Amino acid sequence: MIITIDGPAGVGKSTVAKLLAQKLKYSYFDTGAMYRAVTYAFLKNEIDIDDEISVINFLENSFNYEIKEENGLKFYFVNNEDVTEIIRSNYVTDQVSLVSAKPFVRKMLVPMQRKFANDKDMVCEGRDMGTVVFPNAEIKIYLTAKISVRAQRRFKEYIEKHPQDIATLDKNQILQDIQRRDEKDSTRKISPLRKAKDAHHIDTSNLSVDGVVKKIIKKIKKQQKIKFAYRFVKVVSRFILKTFYKYKVYGKENVIKGAAIVTSNHVSFFDPSALTVAIDDEIHFLAKESLFKVPILKNLIRALNAHPISGKESNIQTIKEVKNILKTGKKIVIFPEGTRTDGKITKLLPGVGFLISLSKCTTIPAYIHGAHKVWPRGKKFPKLFGQISCIFGKPIRFEEFEKIDRNKRIPFILARIENELKNLEKWAEDGFKGEQP
Repeated sequence: MIITIDGPAGVGKSTVAKLLAQKLKYSYFDTGAMYRAVTYAFLKNEIDIDDEISVINFLENSFNYEIKEENGLKFYFVNNEDVTEIIRSNYVTDQVSLVSAKPFVRKMLVPMQRKFANDKDMVCEGRDMGTVVFPNAEIKIYLTAKISVRAQRRFKEYIEKHPQDIATLDKNQILQDIQRRDEKDSTRKISPLRKAKDAHHIDTSNLSVDGVVKKIIKKIKKQQKIKFAYRFVKVVSRFILKTFYKYKVYGKENVIKGAAIVTSNHVSFFDPSALTVAIDDEIHFLAKESLFKVPILKNLIRALNAHPISGKESNIQTIKEVKNILKTGKKIVIFPEGTRTDGKITKLLPGVGFLISLSKCTTIPAYIHGAHKVWPRGKKFPKLFGQISCIFGKPIRFEEFEKIDRNKRIPFILARIENELKNLEKWAEDGFKGEQP
């Protein structure tokens, strides 16, 4: 599990992240230390940070960053030099925002950051962890605090490390420095400081470190309960589909990683479960509000991340729902026919094309075969035995429609999806023979 903690300077990110990692027995990753280490390396080697070619060449060929741990403490090394202390100095602090604002620097460092967290349980702390580096993180936290509180914390922190400098420190100067840092971080064009849509906001002004950590752990436990329900329903659905309905999945290699809109035909109440079992990633659904009133279905579809959409709601609310899900790197399933059918592909709703045009997201066509015979429309309960299959067509990239005039784009999108669904339908009805379309 990846837990991200973002926020401006002085909110206690590092202290909270370290304690949280300790309590959860996770690894702790301070990405800010990496940017500071890079800044120090540039300064030491007199690299012009405005010279993109020199910067990229240095990072690719002359920069080696390591994190070593000893007795629970982390030490940072650049080209075998211990830089743990110096990267926290004003010498580096005054320049780190300028370095981190460079798009080519961030482009080089983000893959390094992801590599450190690969296949680990980790608490990652920084300023764009939940928005850019780990958009799919299971838990995202955004910390804030009053600027006066943040300045006082920075003052206290510095005095504890450098008590000999107390006579020369100016609290007002520290406050102004934080204000300038906030301005730089929040207005930069690349990866600005901002709260992720799905991040939990915590104001630390009047909270102790333990208090903040307890709040985060409480949110983690709540999230884990939701995840458990999803996994439980997925396991039960897989057992039922495999045992009673000889469930098969075709074209699974077409299910790309990351955000996508899955456009599926809709023939049965089994459809959400069939798609959930077929797709490894956690997925979301847009479902009619009326379905949440069906006794058998309401708990099931809630567990499967279904979002109720009322026919009376404005398109704007639906669009926001879809965009928020896609921004987190998740997949969302939409049934473009709008209602259950008897197995044959029917006309697609224009709104689906509009959502795809607006989100500019990749679309994965999916065709569910046989479920309409197992649980036909009008029947309260399904037949006990039958055969259900799910077929995924090749991803439809938005680039196909990008050059088409925006006002004329939707019919092309709908026609493309409908054609793919009909091809998958024909292949299924022909007995799944020959190469899959």
